Amino acid sequence: MSHPWRGWCLLRPGLLLYGGTVGTNEPHAHHAVQLIVAAEPFTLADAHGERLTTRIAVVPPDTGHTLISGAHDALLAHLDPRSAPGRALLARSGAGARASTWSPPAALAGSGAQDGRGGARPLMFAEPTAGHSRSAEAAGALRTVEACSGHSGAADATLHPAVEAAITVIPALLPAGPVRLRAVADAVHLSPSRLAHLFGAHVGIPLRPYVRWLRLRQAIDRVAAGETLTAAAHSAGFTDGPHFTRAFRRTFGNTPSELAAAIDWLPDVGP
Repeated sequence: MSHPWRGWCLLRPGLLLYGGTVGTNEPHAHHAVQLIVAAEPFTLADAHGERLTTRIAVVPPDTGHTLISGAHDALLAHLDPRSAPGRALLARSGAGARASTWSPPAALAGSGAQDGRGGARPLMFAEPTAGHSRSAEAAGALRTVEACSGHSGAADATLHPAVEAAITVIPALLPAGPVRLRAVADAVHLSPSRLAHLFGAHVGIPLRPYVRWLRLRQAIDRVAAGETLTAAAHSAGFTDGPHFTRAFRRTFGNTPSELAAAIDWLPDVGP
């Protein structure tokens, strides 16, 4: 059954979290581990045309797929495959290249079972900004993704001061284009190698993909505020509107203009 996309979305470095009605999209592949959990069956197809109808699916990164039919009351999450939660979700699911492997054990989505990790909760799972009508729903969705990845129950992370400083510096560098590790390291008075080590350890993903996720989030925030695609793209450091559209399509399988009016983008002052 064809459903129109309509819901809310929280986007932060390392995580895209969507809740609501999941619709169809074009065949695409993105560099993220994708989790879909729904109250009713939906159908996915792989690059070979093999189909899977299920209520929960995990699609590996860089794997061609498309949503043939969607579902109401669904949760869709993209996790960076270099993050600890992304790696754990992929390993726990056993998902491979074919659609027949994308439906993991049912216990994955409801057990809250942990893999004995302990430690700090990755920044991508920090509580969403309070006060939005969807904040509580987003918080519940974050807990579901945490449970699926085996990271639920971890304590909130305490960042190294240099990493906190880097996170503060990076947004101001986005409009100029590429953000170099050395430029950020110089700004926080560390060597590039030391900052790279600390950033990956404390944030959960390396600096370069962090910047890529942050750039996409900033452009989407601008579109949600009413800016044109071109203006939003430039303000976030994309070369032009088509560059932003390509990045958005790789993430969603749809264009920004197709989803702009259908999604309520949650504000986020987190990572």
